[in-house]
Amino acid sequence: MMMALLLSLSNSLCKMLNWPLERITDAEGAHPGVQSISTNAHRMSWQGQVIHLSGKQWYPYDDGSWLVVFMEAHSRYCMLNHYPMKPNREQVLADFYQYWKLHLVGWLRARGVMSTDEDGIWVLDNIEHFFEQSQVTYFRNLDPSIGAHIADLSAYLHEYFDNYRPPGFEHDTAWALSIYINQRPRRVKGQRRKQDQFYPALRFTEDALYRFASGLSTERYPNVNAGDFPCPYPEAPALRVLE
Repeated sequence: MMMALLLSLSNSLCKMLNWPLERITDAEGAHPGVQSISTNAHRMSWQGQVIHLSGKQWYPYDDGSWLVVFMEAHSRYCMLNHYPMKPNREQVLADFYQYWKLHLVGWLRARGVMSTDEDGIWVLDNIEHFFEQSQVTYFRNLDPSIGAHIADLSAYLHEYFDNYRPPGFEHDTAWALSIYINQRPRRVKGQRRKQDQFYPALRFTEDALYRFASGLSTERYPNVNAGDFPCPYPEAPALRVLE
């Protein structure tokens, strides 16, 4: 089955990349550029945004650097990448794929899924296969719900600056901050109860297990083939994996 990858890029990110993408609308052709995006068993969607460390709100860290953010639609998992100089489109997209792979492998290793080199090669091959075979769609849009979660990142940044007062913001700091944020609980929209909390890292890993680690499970799940992981979405089409 052909997989789909949707990349929704905000106005500010499109402007930074000098990329005049088309906006999407609802079924009636209304509300352009503010549509909800979603991930399911056969599609992954990411929202891209950029934070420019410029202006008095970031003083004394207003060095003019750029922080590109990608957040996955279902898990709300975020990846942060820091650029001292304004990056171009090719660099941002190449880093998006590279960092996605690094985050995936890191969490799957932490889960203990890849116990041998062969397991690691199997997962990496499936990730590369997904990248190569997925139909990629780019559009100019900012999902309001995801945008609210991304806006929270500014609060984390200010908290980090206030608590640690670093000499500057660096690449390794962006990575560490990503890991920290993704292990913090988030709440289902409109819900306040603790049981409505979810953890982005856990959701992100559950998707990765289903999508990229088929055949490596040591546990048995109801209505799931031996060695496979359950689908975290209502619809579960058969996924093609490398032979």
